[in-house]
Amino acid sequence: MKIAIVGDTHFGARNSNLTIQYWQEKFWTDVFWPYIDKHKITTIIQTGDYFDNRKWINLQTMAFQKKMFVNNLQKRNMKCYGIIGNHDIPLRYSLENNSPSQIINHEDGIEYYDKPTNIELDGVNFTLVPWICKENEEQCNDVIKKGGEVLVGHFEIDGMLMHPGHTARAELKVSDFNEWKYVISGHYHTQSQRGNINYVGTPYQMNWNDATGKNGFWILDTTDLSMDFIQNNNTFFNKIYWEDGTDYNIDRLNNSFIKLIVRKKSDFEMFEKFVDKINHQDPFELKIIESFEEYNEDNVGDMIKVIATTDLIKEYIDDVATENSKEAIKKLMLEIYDDALRMDEIDSI
Repeated sequence: MKIAIVGDTHFGARNSNLTIQYWQEKFWTDVFWPYIDKHKITTIIQTGDYFDNRKWINLQTMAFQKKMFVNNLQKRNMKCYGIIGNHDIPLRYSLENNSPSQIINHEDGIEYYDKPTNIELDGVNFTLVPWICKENEEQCNDVIKKGGEVLVGHFEIDGMLMHPGHTARAELKVSDFNEWKYVISGHYHTQSQRGNINYVGTPYQMNWNDATGKNGFWILDTTDLSMDFIQNNNTFFNKIYWEDGTDYNIDRLNNSFIKLIVRKKSDFEMFEKFVDKINHQDPFELKIIESFEEYNEDNVGDMIKVIATTDLIKEYIDDVATENSKEAIKKLMLEIYDDALRMDEIDSI
């Protein structure tokens, strides 16, 4: 039996950005479903973060995921087994009110699990473990330590690659999974493997951290637990290096994100004509990054005064003409600033 393994799908990514959605649609329409039809795949396992936004999901995203995934799955009479990821939950310490349970679990052929669950497919036992949080930590850790055949999760594992150049620091260790024949995980968007653990990555790019890696999905063979990678060649995060010219192919930059990194620019007219050619391709976003090497560490220090945000707030209030107590205003503004920092910290987890 062949099973399609799909990583974090993040429907509604980047605040339901239509350019991201455009490229997500190209993956489902041009890559995934044609492969499923050709190879007669009947089962999908999805590794969590089905949705992207923890707090809200708009009508556009709900309609898009139904059109791209749910309807196509049901039209083919397929089954999808999935787990709850950290982006699927509105609460930090609980999986309660998670979005897949609210929105897609009632759909025929779809089952998303918010508790460790065993399923058997073609004689192979799969254990599906959702995002681990304070509410379910003890239960999930007991399952992990017990071991078994195939474990599917949305794990934070110490030492595994989060994105290029950055490895994770986490409580779960690689050795905690020694009792499993094979471990499949979502969560980290960069593909990586160590021993029996396989981080499957994402089916498509969603940010600049994804620009240098591979995207796509996997096919697991239950006869020997081998995994074959099916690559999605649609890339839309482009880094172009300009050094008095470039040989970068700019014919496929429509609806893409571009960073034009300038290393050397002797001929300004030639450079401006190249920028015009890029804009003619109608990219979604073009950022030009200049290299100001003359402003090195030795001479830039005297030009910049570094000051803490809290000190800026205090200085501003001191300069404002007001009859009210400036000390009381400072105290109130600093409390608001601290609250904003705490909210940002919570939202980034």
